[in-house]
Amino acid sequence: MTSGRAQSEASVPSGDALFRALVGQSAVGIAVGSPEGRFLRVNDALCRMLGYDEQELLQRSVRDITHQDDLDSNLEFREELLSGKSQSRVYEKRYLRKDGSPVWVQIAGTVVRDSSRTPQCLVVLVHDITQLKLVQDALRASEARFRRMVELSSDWYWVQDDNFRFLELPGVEKRGIDPESFLGKARWELPDAGLIPEKFWQQHREKLERHEPFADFVYLARDGAGELRYLSVTGEPIFDAGGAFRGYHGVGKDVTDKARGQKDLEDSELRYRMLFDIHPHPMWVVDNETLAFLAVNQAAIKHYGYSKEEFLSMTLEHLRPSEDIGQLLKGFQDQRRRQYEGRFRDRCARLRAWRCVGAGRRAYPAQSRRSGAFRRRRPAARAGRRAAGRGGLGGHWRAFPRQRSALARRGQPAVRQRDARD
Repeated sequence: MTSGRAQSEASVPSGDALFRALVGQSAVGIAVGSPEGRFLRVNDALCRMLGYDEQELLQRSVRDITHQDDLDSNLEFREELLSGKSQSRVYEKRYLRKDGSPVWVQIAGTVVRDSSRTPQCLVVLVHDITQLKLVQDALRASEARFRRMVELSSDWYWVQDDNFRFLELPGVEKRGIDPESFLGKARWELPDAGLIPEKFWQQHREKLERHEPFADFVYLARDGAGELRYLSVTGEPIFDAGGAFRGYHGVGKDVTDKARGQKDLEDSELRYRMLFDIHPHPMWVVDNETLAFLAVNQAAIKHYGYSKEEFLSMTLEHLRPSEDIGQLLKGFQDQRRRQYEGRFRDRCARLRAWRCVGAGRRAYPAQSRRSGAFRRRRPAARAGRRAAGRGGLGGHWRAFPRQRSALARRGQPAVRQRDARD
């Protein structure tokens, strides 16, 4: 028995030979240090990691090669192990290479004690995690840029599960909305969902069930003060690595002010449209560049004899005598000019005198001219009737409705009156 034990002990190397045999070929840095923090043994992997040769490293302490910002955490790590609070511990820190550049490492350490539990040395495994840290930093920077972009382009971020129920809404509280009122519910399950027509919810659900992205879906929810807010959301589906659907995420924006402004504008346009349609005088809207008719009221359709479809296929030039086109274009080019007089031809080729009032860059309603210069043309009208009796019609002609009515009462045929300016 004694000789066998002696042979076994003699076969086990000790000291440097044992250390080098165990750790010399390891790719992980390994070090043995004194309780005071001096290096006692280091392997080749740790020397390559830090850029020192073995003797240079053994002449230094752990503190000598620790980054200044990590000195406190290094001290806490050593004291925690020596005090016996922990049998082993893992933490991250930065060492400094021989050239002064930092290297991120993950250290797993433990204490070797004698039979009286007195610390003899510390043994640590050192992993180089510099590349991992660079990747993590890049990911954090990317996330920060993404979050900043979300903050600039929207008010909050949201996530839903595979049943379309909200899981989180970071940032929605900035708009005075309690996120707890959303969590665990789908949009159509929120208290004010009934304010949106069911057909819109149905279309939204169908799109979600097809796992399609969507943009600018607007619905209503109340804030903490009980006021209805218009919320616009954009989202896309989430799939795991295996392609399984996991839910939705996206961004949201409070568009209450915009929605109310749009509604006020629509109400204003509706009132304008009603006034435009029922106005007793012919009115139209034309494009400032092409002079194409954009809209006409019933009075214009009745007065000129064209249908609405015919008006919308024409330009203002179709109603003006050819010699008046230059004046027409000049009037449209002069944006300061708000009023001008002109002549317009109806479906029967009769010319009528009008005063046109500009209304902005594109809208030009036409109003009948029935006083002032119109009345001053009556002597010319009598001369026109005399000329008509002699068969002397010619040039451009304008109809005078009141005079035709008077002639009809006398049993005389209605004639066309020469424009006094021709």
